[in-house]
Amino acid sequence: MAIFALSAVGTVYGVDEIRIAMGSCADEKKRQPIWEAVVATQPDAFVFLGDNVYADTEDMEKMRKSYEMLGEKPGYQTLLETCPVYAIWDDHDYGVNDGGAEYPMREGAEAEFHRFFKTPADAASRSRPGIYDVDYIKSAGGRVLQLIRLDTRYFRGPLVKLSERTRLGPYDRNRDESATILGAAQWAWLAEVLEEPADARVIATSIQFLPQEHRWELWENFPHERQRMLNLLKRKATGPVFFISGDRHMGEIMKLKVDDPTSPGFPIYEITSSGLTNAGGGTVGEPNRHRVSPTNFQSRNFGLMTIDLDSRHVLLELRDVEGRVVDSYEVDLNAAD
Repeated sequence: MAIFALSAVGTVYGVDEIRIAMGSCADEKKRQPIWEAVVATQPDAFVFLGDNVYADTEDMEKMRKSYEMLGEKPGYQTLLETCPVYAIWDDHDYGVNDGGAEYPMREGAEAEFHRFFKTPADAASRSRPGIYDVDYIKSAGGRVLQLIRLDTRYFRGPLVKLSERTRLGPYDRNRDESATILGAAQWAWLAEVLEEPADARVIATSIQFLPQEHRWELWENFPHERQRMLNLLKRKATGPVFFISGDRHMGEIMKLKVDDPTSPGFPIYEITSSGLTNAGGGTVGEPNRHRVSPTNFQSRNFGLMTIDLDSRHVLLELRDVEGRVVDSYEVDLNAAD
């Protein structure tokens, strides 16, 4: 287990093996028994991947009460006693379903986010629009894991609706190359942090990054932005990267193979974990050319990454509300592909 402390950039953990738990879609009005299973894994960190509450409001008092309801959950209180909690937001804790830059209360929502998650006063995300930030976990052997937390809401351009909704979702692709997910400032920041040395990189994004078939919210809604990310990873020669995502009310594990035409020349992995309370989203077995899971898991779940920075092995797991492993995938970072 890690020796941990909740702090800004530069947190040091005295461990060789790092266990990062994650999850999303936690309705504060519902019972949340899954926290017991999360805590039982003895994580060194937990990453909230968005829809951490379901506020859906322009009333910041209501949003604060939603966060307070989460904070009062006994299981969540136990989690806070167990490990640091890092967070990004998605639409329902941002304040509006499928919302982006058009949401009029985004500044107020950001203030409530920082208040609840106790973002340090000197954190960079306190001094600029948007909640994006970066943290570092350092092993006893001196190797470094970089945790990048993206904001896919504050700057996001308009979604394009299909003329007729399909079983795979309501949205078409926005091919306007001036439309954005991250916004110019966040893209510039990301290019800088990817210059920093790290032995492993984890990128938290509230919406799915790799999938290309479904028509709900995902990076492929803005295909030029998805490819921009892959091009940036290639240009920075990051090597294999792990995306962690939520939103979909189901779980699955994915891999972008080296021989994929969009590949940066090394594999990209993704684990989607959703939801802690709200599950059963999408369609069972919906098409996803990048899925390495047997199917998309439809019940309540959380994710767990066990990362050995010394041997460069990573175990990706989805676990159910009882803590049972329902899907897993092992990655050898020493392998070429």
